[in-house]
Amino acid sequence: MAAQSFADQLREGYRQVAGSLSADERVLVKRARDPRSAGAAERNRLLAEVVCAYRSGPKTVWGPAVLDLLAPTLVLILQGLRPIPHAIDESEIRQQLIAEALQAAVEVRLLEGGGQTRFRITSRAYTRMLRWLAREGRRRRMQLPLDGRLERRQ
Repeated sequence: MAAQSFADQLREGYRQVAGSLSADERVLVKRARDPRSAGAAERNRLLAEVVCAYRSGPKTVWGPAVLDLLAPTLVLILQGLRPIPHAIDESEIRQQLIAEALQAAVEVRLLEGGGQTRFRITSRAYTRMLRWLAREGRRRRMQLPLDGRLERRQ
């Protein structure tokens, strides 16, 4: 249920900015999303076009489009990531996953013809999420709550 809610949030983010795109740009995103209109290789090529637009265009408009196209894979990644009690909750994980996916969209080298674009971006985001969770979990477990410190000093 939480994963569906996450997908809905990503889709809603795109809906909010879709009006800022031209009709041709909206068709590009629609074709990149629809597995019936294009095969996997073509959808990767179209995703690469959207990623290029994100890199050069207004990020506030193209970012939600990138996230909407990556949503099915991001939902799967989210399902495999567990909150760390008293340290990291699910909303933090969602926010960080979005940030890592968008950062990966900027950094990942796009192959000629857009091959493996979805895999390359989401793989980078997943790896960085695992590292972030491990680092944040260690850092937060070492911290004491402020009220705990006060009690020890008295």
